[in-house]
Amino acid sequence: MDHEFVRDIEGRCRANLSMGHEAFGSWLTDELGTDLKRCNEVLNVVARLLHGGDDYKLSCNTFCLYLDQDSATVSALELQFETQLEDNEAGLSYYDDELFAACGLDDFEQLLLAWRDFINEQ
Repeated sequence: MDHEFVRDIEGRCRANLSMGHEAFGSWLTDELGTDLKRCNEVLNVVARLLHGGDDYKLSCNTFCLYLDQDSATVSALELQFETQLEDNEAGLSYYDDELFAACGLDDFEQLLLAWRDFINEQ
C-alpha cells in the first residue's frame, strides 16, 4: 500500500494513498488527523487484535473503521444505505474507490505507525 504524507500550504497534514486505498488517506486526513492520542489508541487495538482480541469498530464523522484479526476496512457512512443496483437497467455503478478500502491488519498497522511518525514531526 503506497502512501505519501504531505503538509499543505496551510500546514495541514494530508495522506495520499495508492489507487484502491484512497479511503484510508481520507480517513487519516479527515478523521484521525493529528490526534496522537487517538492514533495510539487505534494502534493499541491493532496490537490486541494481532494477539487474538475482539473485533473493533470506530464510527467517526464521515467514515467508519472496522478492524478484525485479519483486516482493516474503512467505509464512508454514506455507503451504508441500501441501493438497488440489481435493478439498474443501464448497468451503471457507483464510483466508490474513495469511499471504501480494505487491507491486511499488518499493512494497516504499518500505515498507522508511519502516519504517527509523520504527524509527530515538527
